[in-house]
Amino acid sequence: MITSLFGALLCAIELSGVTGTGLRARAFFDANNVKVGDPMTLTIDFLGEADFRSLHPPALARYADRRTWRLDDASAKTDTFRDARRLTYRVRPLREGVIWFPSLEFAYSDASGARRLVRSNEIPVHARSGTQVVVEGMDEQSDGMPEPPALATDVVSCELTDDMSFAWRKACAAPSAKAFAAFDFPEAKMNEARCAILDGNWAQAMKIYSRLEWRIGQTPEIERGIVAALARRFDNPHAELPVWRQVLRPILRLDWRGRIGAVAGGLIALALIGWLVGRGIRALACVAAVLLATAAPAQDIFRQMEEEMQRMHQRMQQSFGSFSFHFGEKEEQEPISVTASVAVDRKAVRVGEPFEFIISIEAPNTASIGQLRMTPSETFGLTVTGPAQNLADAPSKNPSNVVKRLSIPVRYDVPFRGEVSFAVEGMVSGRRTSRGGRMNFTFSNSFRCDTAPLALDVLPLPSAGQPDDFAGVVSEGLAIFELPDLLKVETNDVITITYRMRPKGYVPADFLPRGAAFEWSRQTNREGQVQEIEYRRYFVADGAATTPTLSIPYYDPRTKSYKTAKVGGTPLKYVSPREPQSNRSK
Repeated sequence: MITSLFGALLCAIELSGVTGTGLRARAFFDANNVKVGDPMTLTIDFLGEADFRSLHPPALARYADRRTWRLDDASAKTDTFRDARRLTYRVRPLREGVIWFPSLEFAYSDASGARRLVRSNEIPVHARSGTQVVVEGMDEQSDGMPEPPALATDVVSCELTDDMSFAWRKACAAPSAKAFAAFDFPEAKMNEARCAILDGNWAQAMKIYSRLEWRIGQTPEIERGIVAALARRFDNPHAELPVWRQVLRPILRLDWRGRIGAVAGGLIALALIGWLVGRGIRALACVAAVLLATAAPAQDIFRQMEEEMQRMHQRMQQSFGSFSFHFGEKEEQEPISVTASVAVDRKAVRVGEPFEFIISIEAPNTASIGQLRMTPSETFGLTVTGPAQNLADAPSKNPSNVVKRLSIPVRYDVPFRGEVSFAVEGMVSGRRTSRGGRMNFTFSNSFRCDTAPLALDVLPLPSAGQPDDFAGVVSEGLAIFELPDLLKVETNDVITITYRMRPKGYVPADFLPRGAAFEWSRQTNREGQVQEIEYRRYFVADGAATTPTLSIPYYDPRTKSYKTAKVGGTPLKYVSPREPQSNRSK
């Protein structure tokens, strides 16, 4: 057991610099029915909470059978897709039949530095016979080292004379670094560098790539050649492009004219910014001088305005006499008493069953309460399934008070036994009369009060009648729909089936139906309640008359029983390989 675990850790592909928790991986091709030698795009998505800023596509070629797959590590790219970090690679199948791209295991670190593993799914591909020219034209991978770009035989950067064309064909027939050194156009320099690498002269190749990069800019082919040269230099098949080249890729992709232009443009921009900053400083200095010069007159104007306001106030007091308002009179306001309590709408509650917390808020009947926020003391496993609703007011023992009630629809996704209380916050407003009894006014204050703890016991789901493959889905009915991408198939064709599941309850975050390859998408509403989940499945048409059946057991809290939702069994029509495939149903 220890040996097996140690071997698994050694075989895991390192995601250097990635830290997170609970990552999930999914893998798929852009096509599953191709010809031998056809290029395909392999996509690997990583989903979950993680820091992917330092992720660089790892080399995968050595983890796939070289007799079956040709995987180009130099083509690797990384991107962000919705909530996933995406890696893509160019892949070609090398033999006929139904072949399976292997499941890959990746290693990353959690926040504490502990090693975590995540595994992708297998992918079937139906590869039909292809032309031998296509297969032979692909680059060979001899010693596991990254290979430089393939030999270029066509010249598109310039026109060749008859003598040069003859010499070029001769060099391509017997490629060597010396033969291509006689030419100066980019294709010849790329071939010269390739031959130097294959001859073991990585230093010469690096010089060629550096000069060519300055001349035409960094291209994917040059990047691939640099990686191949570095792999020979350090005798490391997992060598990668230096970080500084990745960071400066937007600049390095420019030729020498573009780089000089970019540097000149940057200097001009800095000079312009400096000029603008200088002008701004001078403008601020001028404004400050003007303000200082006019400060004394402005103070005199404000003093005159204040004196005029005082005279107007005196005249208003003389006019109104005894009806004057006592401006500036301060009142010591006593806070309005607000209390709260919590209850539940049912006695017995099980995991996944919806119920309601009833929050009762008591305050004087002359007060108004708003901007409420209610925070539970314990949120583990608690899901709010909808917005709070106002209920009818309840009577209070104090005739001058009123009890406002609200309901919060919730459910527990895990068993819970303990006490729950709520912190209730908001604004309360009321009306008061001044000391002289001559004026009524309104005021608002913030308040906070805590409910008394409520004992709560959320029971686990019953064990009686629970299916062996039950995985925790709780739903009031469960609708599932099947969407195959092919209905007319050849034998061994790979059918990609999409399942759409629409629950009315709880589905665990890591739930995957038996037979499905991976989860594709999950849609939730504002309260975080799952509305629809899509799963993908691969099925090889091996002569079966129908698509396979998918079964998902679940617990229905409405009927308080276990049920099973099933979908599948769609009829398939097998066609001859000679029949045109353009009329296939999709």
